[in-house]
Amino acid sequence: MSITYVSRYHCPEDPGGLVRETLNLGDDFPGPAHDVLLSWSLRLDEGLAPHVAARRLLKRYDLLREPLPSGACGELVRLLQQAAKEPTERPARRRGGRDGRRN
Repeated sequence: MSITYVSRYHCPEDPGGLVRETLNLGDDFPGPAHDVLLSWSLRLDEGLAPHVAARRLLKRYDLLREPLPSGACGELVRLLQQAAKEPTERPARRRGGRDGRRN
């Protein structure tokens, strides 16, 4: 099933324009920023790594400069900055049974 977003801010890095719409709320956004970040990350296409998408958004929305927005929007920007850091290690793949041992 395909999802069609109607937001004018929709782009591959911000499906549905969720981040832009949230930032547009400014101080009226009550949070929690973690919920927005989670929703954003779940909307990303499988082929787009979250750290790449976050980097593009920070640049596109001019969020690389100080000071950060106040309140929950500032927290969202901080979370995006953390997400933009390239992962240093991949999660270990589990093999075998439930306890990780090979059968």
